[in-house]
Amino acid sequence: MEAAALYFRFKENLATIVSALNSQLEVRTMPYNTSIPLEIDLMSDILRIYGLNFTSATTGAARIFDFEQWYLQNEEAVNDVMHRVLEDKKAYMKTATGVVLQKEMLYRRLEFFKETAHTLEVMMVQQNLGSPKHHNYPFLNQ
Repeated sequence: MEAAALYFRFKENLATIVSALNSQLEVRTMPYNTSIPLEIDLMSDILRIYGLNFTSATTGAARIFDFEQWYLQNEEAVNDVMHRVLEDKKAYMKTATGVVLQKEMLYRRLEFFKETAHTLEVMMVQQNLGSPKHHNYPFLNQ
């Protein structure tokens, strides 16, 4: 998907993820307790370069609730920063593994939110249709 489309659907993707995690959807077998906080921290690193500071002590996938609340309070500023980063083809940032273009870093974060929202949406539809589980995890039956 093109960067502009990811940018315009960010708020919707964020809302989809939050609503899925608030639902009765079974996500204990998914890696979201690890991946969501990591991706939010990486997104925060990009925003911090431009003076927007998001911090949260919440652990696991629940950090996305704090992030959504912060995003809604700072939506205009965050969108301005994301737009500026996507337009700048030369700005870079230092990471633990080297140097990367800010645009590429943001694009990867936006893709993560899109893919996570899509996956959770599909899982909710399957659950609502009463689809059988693909694998029976013994620890879920306890």
